[in-house]
Amino acid sequence: MDITLLSCEKCQTAFVPPKYACPHCFNEELVQKTMSGKGTIYSYTTIYSAPEKFASQVPYHIILVDLEHGPRITARMVDGEPSIDQKVELESIEDSVYWFFKR
Repeated sequence: MDITLLSCEKCQTAFVPPKYACPHCFNEELVQKTMSGKGTIYSYTTIYSAPEKFASQVPYHIILVDLEHGPRITARMVDGEPSIDQKVELESIEDSVYWFFKR
């Protein structure tokens, strides 16, 4: 699955919406770009004690993903145990949460 990011027209920095100005150079000329949803796990943590809304989902994994053609984003792991440098791919986006699975 591809991912839609924002890109700055001035410095070409890509980032996750919503933003109204580039976080790098503060330029307000932004364009949407569709990029690959493939990436690599940079870091992760496992949640064992969660707020009531997510208590039924524990344990679950929060991962930091370096996208192949974009920024690093925070996401949830769909299946299995994550590991550093593991290849992952975007499965879905629900309520602004990015869900990745192992490639």
